Amino acid sequence: MTRIPLTQRSDIPEELQYVWDRNAASGMPANIFRLMANSPELWRQYMRMGGSVWRECGLSHQQRELVILRTAILHRSAYEWHQHVRIGRDAGLTDERIVALHNWRQSSLFSPAEKALLSYADAVNASDHPSDDVHNALAEHFDAAAIVGINLLTGWYTLTARFLGAMEAETEEPFVGWQLNG
Repeated sequence: MTRIPLTQRSDIPEELQYVWDRNAASGMPANIFRLMANSPELWRQYMRMGGSVWRECGLSHQQRELVILRTAILHRSAYEWHQHVRIGRDAGLTDERIVALHNWRQSSLFSPAEKALLSYADAVNASDHPSDDVHNALAEHFDAAAIVGINLLTGWYTLTARFLGAMEAETEEPFVGWQLNG
């Protein structure tokens, strides 16, 4: 059970209900947003910044989802994993590649650029200072603008994973499973 209530549209000030409406395409916003809506102005700002990082990170949709899913694994964020498995599939990731993220270093399913990307995501999640080797490997495949985007994307989804864990967010439907067997 979540640690704070899931909001309803009527809980939000009228001038911010448009944020709810934009995120309620299929009826009810996702639980992450219903938790954040306990602080409607922060939720609005989270959506603005997160949307920018998501769209402008300099990665393809598949690459972006690899970073997010790997971050979910590293933080054991079941909610983030559950949501982004679907988004990753929609971006064209196969279940085999998604599951291989658990042990990506031993997998032949990732390109050299993707391996550099995942190595960088691992390093950012482990500390705030990736080694020169990790940074230089990433720079072989991505320009400076993309490296900024990758760093911010990784940090953003680390923040999100920590929020979800602290709030004990529950998935809207049964958890898909870490090995996609659920």
